Parts: sequence; C-alpha cells; structure tokens
Amino acid sequence: MQKYSEKEIEIALKKVGLRKNQIIYINPEIYKFGILKEAKNRNDYFKIFFNKIKKILGKKGTITTNSYTFQTLRHNKKFIYGKTISSSGKFSEYVRTRKGAIRSIHPVFSVVSYGKFKKKICSKNSFSNYGFNSPYDNFLKLNGQILNLGMNPAKNPFLHVAEFLAGVPYCYNKLTKVSYFKNNKKNNNFFSSFVRYADLEIKRDHNKILKKMLLEQFVKSSPLGSGDIYMFDARKYLNLVLRLLSKDQFFLF
Repeated sequence: MQKYSEKEIEIALKKVGLRKNQIIYINPEIYKFGILKEAKNRNDYFKIFFNKIKKILGKKGTITTNSYTFQTLRHNKKFIYGKTISSSGKFSEYVRTRKGAIRSIHPVFSVVSYGKFKKKICSKNSFSNYGFNSPYDNFLKLNGQILNLGMNPAKNPFLHVAEFLAGVPYCYNKLTKVSYFKNNKKNNNFFSSFVRYADLEIKRDHNKILKKMLLEQFVKSSPLGSGDIYMFDARKYLNLVLRLLSKDQFFLF
C-alpha cells in the first residue's frame, strides 16, 4: 500500500476546492488511501483528516456526515440519542462524538453536523429521512458541497434523495417505530424511512452516474496515496440524477 502524509492531505483537499466557510458533506473510505505516515493508531486517521478539514474550513465552515444506526431497525435495538453508536463507520462516530456536534433526530437515518450551520442542518427536522426539512433538504438549501474521501463520487446519500423526489417504484416509505430515548425520556413519535423493497434483488450501477458526472465536468478530483479525493456541488449532483431518473426510472440498474 502507498504511504502519504498530512501535508499531502492538505494539498489534495485544497486542490479539489476546499476553502474557508464552506458547508460540506463527507463520504469517507479513508482506507483506500493507504498508510498515513503520521498516524500512530487507527483513530489518528480520523482525527488527522477531521482536523485538516476543520482547519481549512475555519470557524465559519460546517462538516456534515451520516450517523446512521441501522441496528435499531434491523435488530430492534433501542435508539438512545446521545449514545447509540453510528453504523456508518469510524469516521462518522469520530465526528459524532466531537464536543459541539449535533445529531439529527431520526432513529435510523440520523445525520451529524459540526460547525457554524449545524443547527440549521440537524435541529428541528421533520420525521422523514430524505424529505422536506430533513438534514439533506436543509443542506441543499445552504448550497453545500459533497466531499468524497476515497469513495466513488457517485456514491453519496443525495442519490437516495433523488430517488425519493423522483418517486422510484423500487422503494417506499416505511413506518419506523423503535424505542427512542432522548434526555432520559422515551419518545413516542413515528418516523418515515424511504427504503427499497426487501424482496427485490437490486444493485445500483454507480459508474453509470459517474460517467454522466464526468461529462458535465462539475467534479474536481485529486490523487492522495493510492486513492482519490473528490468534491462537487450537491445541488448539481441531485439535479443530474433527477434528470436521469425522470427519463428512465430504472436508469441506475
């Protein structure tokens, strides 16, 4: 595996357009970059990437990422707002546990945000995972950018927002009822989760979207170690996928 340094992280982030005051949504597959020279342990990878991004964004920037908890729905586990561990990976959990970070209320599809606009994104949300006044809806209204760390840029949650808005026939709104606790009190609200039909064996072809993204030339990329960093406008991505789905509702397959 290739080795890379903190300085190379900073160079790559700036090359894709990361700068002060931006609002970003991170989708991480950091392991694809290889070995970080300054990392003494696994947690250092998340700490170093988070700190580098935070430093470039400055005090008025905002970091957002998934903090999903699929175990609550799949295995009937309790959702304890401040404690339930994210199933979206270690970077997600690192962001969630930072002092000052805010998690949205959805007990399956929560989002965590850190920085200036965290409250606008992750507080007073609706009960829908992708719909009106969801964290994704609020993020789009703030003209946020998507930052993929090693991950195929076509893979990000705004793909599912597009599917929700397009009303694709292979997904539906599932009534979500789990044991939900916040501030030591049980919450009896029902939530809505837009999910695919479980009995359908479907596999999305993300490279079909990637080809269209590259044709429209709104994705910036930079190599880092043995992987790549990608950055692009969330609204442009959403509009592209919506156009594709409006012409062919099965375009992704």
